[in-house]
Amino acid sequence: MKNIYIILLLSISLPSVIFNIVDDKSTIKWKGSKSTGSYHDGLISIEKGFINVNNNIIVAGEINMDMNSITCTDIENVESNQYLISHLKNDDFFSVLEHPISSLKILSVKHQNDNNYLVQADLKIKEQTHLVQFFANIEINDDAAIATGKIEIDRSKYNIKYKSKTWFPDLGDRFINDIFELYFSLVALPSS
Repeated sequence: MKNIYIILLLSISLPSVIFNIVDDKSTIKWKGSKSTGSYHDGLISIEKGFINVNNNIIVAGEINMDMNSITCTDIENVESNQYLISHLKNDDFFSVLEHPISSLKILSVKHQNDNNYLVQADLKIKEQTHLVQFFANIEINDDAAIATGKIEIDRSKYNIKYKSKTWFPDLGDRFINDIFELYFSLVALPSS
């Protein structure tokens, strides 16, 4: 019993370490698909982000995404590419002028096996906040923290209505899937 008490005291007294996400070493890739199976994808830059690590375990964190940075990587024609980006930034999708930042706030991280973790977080897009749950591969040591994974997001919950079957059930087969994905590869370094 005494040993357990000492371990608990040590775990409480160990300081937590802030790791800052390095945006030029990290990527967030989006992918949205249509009913036909075709899709578009691209990148979103990280405006800033951090994780709070205690005893090599993530206890909190937040990532802010710069929605104005959104790009398309699958359309080679410059005009078509720019048209899609403008469409994504306007009120049909992310309303970037009014809502330039989307954020992910980590609520809990639970170990599953090996380096795999179940993450629960609040995702805020267009001033709408909803709980998301996803798996991530996370490695942490004294020098860096690295996380990779995929988040599936239901855009209809965030008031993104354009060609959504949830909002417009009579679209037939001309809809865009409500679920889109964010694939992340994040590198964070301890703050000095």
